Amino acid sequence: MDSSLKDRIKNQIFKFEANLTNSGEEDSVYTLDFESGRYRQRELVGLIRDIVPFFALTEEEIKTIDRSDWNRQSFTRVSDANENSKGDYGELLLFVLLSSFYAVPKFVTKARLRSTTREQIKGFDCAHFSVDKGKVVLWLGEAKFHKDLSGAISSAYSSLQDHLNDSERIKSELKLLGGEIEINKTLDSDTYNLLKSYVSGGRSLDKVDITVPVLITYDSKHINSCSVENCADIELDDFKGKLKTEIDNCFGKIYKKNWPIGKSIKLVFIIVPLESVSEMKGQINIVEQAMKF
Repeated sequence: MDSSLKDRIKNQIFKFEANLTNSGEEDSVYTLDFESGRYRQRELVGLIRDIVPFFALTEEEIKTIDRSDWNRQSFTRVSDANENSKGDYGELLLFVLLSSFYAVPKFVTKARLRSTTREQIKGFDCAHFSVDKGKVVLWLGEAKFHKDLSGAISSAYSSLQDHLNDSERIKSELKLLGGEIEINKTLDSDTYNLLKSYVSGGRSLDKVDITVPVLITYDSKHINSCSVENCADIELDDFKGKLKTEIDNCFGKIYKKNWPIGKSIKLVFIIVPLESVSEMKGQINIVEQAMKF
């Protein structure tokens, strides 16, 4: 990802800082800003468009494929499912956040692994990693790009019940991912071998730290009301206070669930309030259809 794209991400997506009472210590909220009273979703659509090659292509492919063909090649790996049921858009947004705000690069391009674009990405929605003092943490995420908060929470809960309560299923997915680890700028041979030993080296799952970032989007009543009033600014105390109340309620609903966790598994919730998820999906779908040809 080049510096100009990174700058655009920093200028369009912002971490929402507030003293939330219901969130976990490592949970986060990200928001967009406003321009002339308009919540900048259209700019986020353009950002996602330009991120797709880095999401769907391997680093080797990015080096070898002519740049003029990046979009067509990468967008052909996006699911052909209906825009309202495909998971790719949430996975793309999760990729943007993990790559930019958490500095955890992907080690497998999961979009490349499906046998047909009619399929959704199987298993976890991302495969990223971090290394700290010689110890690897696998970031295996879940993304729910929904307009309804309760629906997003319920869907994430159901998916993670399936994924995390079955250790054999986790080990099976890690074995498959182990054969697909990509050598990229962050991976020298020692790091590659270390990562591979965590992914498919036969370690006990109790000895493999897994962070599960759970992305949840929803249509925000507060952001919608601000757009109608045409006077919003994410730096205003009034905006922050009202969004804080709304987000605290969101986390309250999240933590009413008895989420599955394991000895070495940690869930981190990432909330992104939007003005209209349906509108965003429609706009991304238009871009997607154009880019595939």
